[in-house]
Amino acid sequence: MKSILSLATVLGLMLVTENVFAHTAPDDLAARCVAKVDQTIDRCESAAADETAECLQQIRRLLADGQEQAARRVAADCIDSATERAEKCAKYIKRLCNACIDELVNLGATQLARRVNQVCEDAISDIRLILQREKNTIQNAFDS
Repeated sequence: MKSILSLATVLGLMLVTENVFAHTAPDDLAARCVAKVDQTIDRCESAAADETAECLQQIRRLLADGQEQAARRVAADCIDSATERAEKCAKYIKRLCNACIDELVNLGATQLARRVNQVCEDAISDIRLILQREKNTIQNAFDS
């Protein structure tokens, strides 16, 4: 199943990069790359919010039933899942950014490539912050 998902991800990335590079004017390419990065962050943040809400619901239900150990196992599983999702998001952003930056450099737009690189670094930082918020929210469920 994971290999099918990995293949789908690679094929999706190929389609995205083809679409992003379809019009090769450097300004347009940079704008499309940044838009794709922003869309990816939005999707990752939305997935994090959904998963956190589901986890909190399960944890609170287990705590209300007096099953603290089960709730802690659910929390650990949720944190592992969140970490894995965040890593996949970050890797996807890195692959997308590397392809965009390489193409911009090939087009001689090194200044734009540097700007896109900064956007990409900020996006990876955003993914890390989203993950940390998610972990904190899950862990705080035991404080209430």
